[in-house]
Amino acid sequence: MIRKKKDTIADAVNKIIIRSPNWVGDVVMATPAFRCIRENFPRAKITILLKPYVRRLIDNTPWFDEIVETDSHNSQVKYMGYVSLVMQIRRNRYDLGFLFPNSFSSALLFRLAGVKRRIGYKRDARGFLLTDGVNRLMENGRFLPTYMTEYYLRLCSEIGCAVRSKKLELFVTERGQKCTAEMFEEYGFNNGRPLILLNPGAAYGSSKCWTAEGFARTADIIQSKIRSNIAVVCAPHEVKLGEDIKEKAKSKIINLADRALDLEILKSIIQRCDLLISVDSGPRHIAVAFKKPVITLMGPNDPRYTCSPEETGEVIRAEVDCLACQLKVCPKDHRCMTQIKPERVAGVGLEMLRPYFWKK
Repeated sequence: MIRKKKDTIADAVNKIIIRSPNWVGDVVMATPAFRCIRENFPRAKITILLKPYVRRLIDNTPWFDEIVETDSHNSQVKYMGYVSLVMQIRRNRYDLGFLFPNSFSSALLFRLAGVKRRIGYKRDARGFLLTDGVNRLMENGRFLPTYMTEYYLRLCSEIGCAVRSKKLELFVTERGQKCTAEMFEEYGFNNGRPLILLNPGAAYGSSKCWTAEGFARTADIIQSKIRSNIAVVCAPHEVKLGEDIKEKAKSKIINLADRALDLEILKSIIQRCDLLISVDSGPRHIAVAFKKPVITLMGPNDPRYTCSPEETGEVIRAEVDCLACQLKVCPKDHRCMTQIKPERVAGVGLEMLRPYFWKK
């Protein structure tokens, strides 16, 4: 007797659309879910919908057949663009849609666009817009803080996808490698000394930021112990922040923010660094994806959302009573960050740089 092959969800799905997270770090932490979707739907056409500023973060990834950008700051253009996007998605007749953001607007977009099966968390009063609403994990009547990679992968496993790996994964491009190689040659980074990157900026809000004095003092302590290359990496609009660190340091610091780095180049620079000292923002997760050591300075955020079991490094926090407030702007004196001591940060960094020759 010939047994009929059991149908799977993959057999009924030809077209998939994914609404990407919006923040750089969240996109990186979503890469295991992106990969999981591709592995479970190998024959489907997969489209990812994302904000323009994270586009270069996923360049060269093998998981998507189409990348669509969405955004506009002009309200009239934004409305027309939204209508146009609804029609574009509707024309493609997607069988399955994954909603990684928790917003009402993202779920409404997929509903209006006729995506047949819509998977997302039942948050922001949008449960009625989803065909497969997933409840967030709870603990003692409150939302349970969950590592974002696990959070996104749960959307996959809830509909029967097999999860083969939870590792973060990014890819560099030829352009990114070429620009990085030119930069290393220009600044003399190919001198055999370790390259330490300082990342002081955070798009989330000022509450995540450490002081320029703290970064500068950390660089000085490290330079007094081991000869190294130290550079600041941050967004183009944060050039002033990089300059403040450079001016306050007694040792030599290169401010790469002057180069208006995009994410394509930033990935390649981080891939070639020996240590990243960062606030809890996107570059931290890029470093984890490339298996680079990272020291994370954390205050207002709950580490359970962002700490990866694969991370090499250490999360440094001050012992204050208002940790993990989740506020974007501190309403008090920002003690959770200002009380992190550069001596402690430098000490941890020097331990991570032990393989290099110590300065005599």
